Parts: sequence; C-alpha cells; structure tokens
Amino acid sequence: MNCYTERYSILSHDVDSNNNARPSIISRLMQETANHHMRDRRPTYYDLFFRGQSFIATRIAFELYEQLHPYDVVDVHTWTCEGKAVTFRRCYVIERGNETIARSYSEWAVADRNTGKLCRTNEIDFSNYEKDEPLELSVPVRFHFPNEARFDIVDSKVVKYCDCDMNMHMNNTFYQDMIWNAFPNVAERKLTSFSLRFMAEAHLGNEISIERSVLDKPVDDGAGAEFSCYFRTMAGGRVNTEALVSGARAERTTAF
Repeated sequence: MNCYTERYSILSHDVDSNNNARPSIISRLMQETANHHMRDRRPTYYDLFFRGQSFIATRIAFELYEQLHPYDVVDVHTWTCEGKAVTFRRCYVIERGNETIARSYSEWAVADRNTGKLCRTNEIDFSNYEKDEPLELSVPVRFHFPNEARFDIVDSKVVKYCDCDMNMHMNNTFYQDMIWNAFPNVAERKLTSFSLRFMAEAHLGNEISIERSVLDKPVDDGAGAEFSCYFRTMAGGRVNTEALVSGARAERTTAF
C-alpha cells in the first residue's frame, strides 16, 4: 500500500480495567497519524482551519482483530482515497510487528466555517498526499436500523469545555468511549468493531442522550464479534450519531 506511517507506544493510561486500549485510543492513533500526514505533506489541518475550512467526520468504521496493551509499539499507516463530490475518503491500518491489529475506512466533509457550504474534492489540492485504493471491511460502513429495533435511553452526557475541539463541538474521538461505556456488561467485554455515522454536531453545553438497541445475534464483523448493539445519540433535539458496535468476551491481560 502507498501510505504514510507513524510509530507510537501505548501508554499505561490508555487502557481499561482489562488492560485493553480503550476505543477512543484506537481512533486517536489513526487520526493523529492523519494529522501528521497533513502536517508533512500539506495543506495541514491548520492551513485549512485558519482560512475558514474545517474537516468534519461523517463516517468512521474500524475492525479490531487483536487488543492493544500497555507499552505495545505500533505502526499506524494511512492514505487518502479518490473522493467523490463532497466526500473525502481516508483509510488506516494499525500493525504491531507483523500482526494486523485494526483496519479502518472513513469519510469526511470539508465545510466552510463561515457559510456552512461543503467544499468539493476538486477544490482542495491534496495531490501531494499518499493515495491508494479504499479498504473493504466486513463490518458495514453504511447500515440502517431495522423497523423492529427498540431503543432505550441508557445514559446521558453534557458536553463540557474539555470535550470540545477548535470547532467548539465535541471531538469525534470522544464518542467511542462514551458509547462503549453503554455496551452491556462492558467490563467483561473487548471491542471487535465500531461503525459510526456522524449526523449533527454536539456543541458545548448540549446534553447528549444515549439510546441502545441490543441485537439478537452478533454481526459478522470479521473480528470475532459475539455481541452487537445499535446505538443512537441525540443532541440539541436532533439525531447526533448512529452506531453499530460489537464486542466479545474479554479476559484481563496480565503479561507485558
């Protein structure tokens, strides 16, 4: 693959009670690498931001085949893919030595922060970026809740200052932990896949309600799912996100 790569070490504070990296860490490893890619190839995220343009996540899906633990050293690969209309695409692979830990596909929009208009892919020059074909995942990137799905409110959160990014809405890497916390028996689970659609922003001060619908059987996510749930979050009177999340039974890791 024609890609950009960065290396990281998992911190002891990046993990949960089973010593598995939290879902937000997986997402941040990938997006930090994308930001490094932009920094080194240009235009950078900040070049765009300070001329009034901002990347907004619309879909992020990843499959997690193995768990990451404290002090693991990982290589994170990323590349852009051919976009279409107003959709910018980017993929990621996380490797630990010769092991593939995770694979991810994402879609983004670039919005004019003054007008709200979306930029077309041919309006921004990313020709200096590494580019390759998009990944095909087992977990569905696009999904629809079935009519029979019954949602119950299981949690809520108020968006605080430290949840927000430069756009003053909740950073997209904060959603994974918030939703995973509402997974049934989460302390006994490990994440296998996360497919998340962003539909509306949650601004500073908004209260987010988290709704869950437990599936009768797990989805085939290619990563060993044993349990699956649909999630829906509401903020400011609108649907904020929709997610399909899967996990499996977990045991605490004790060897490092």
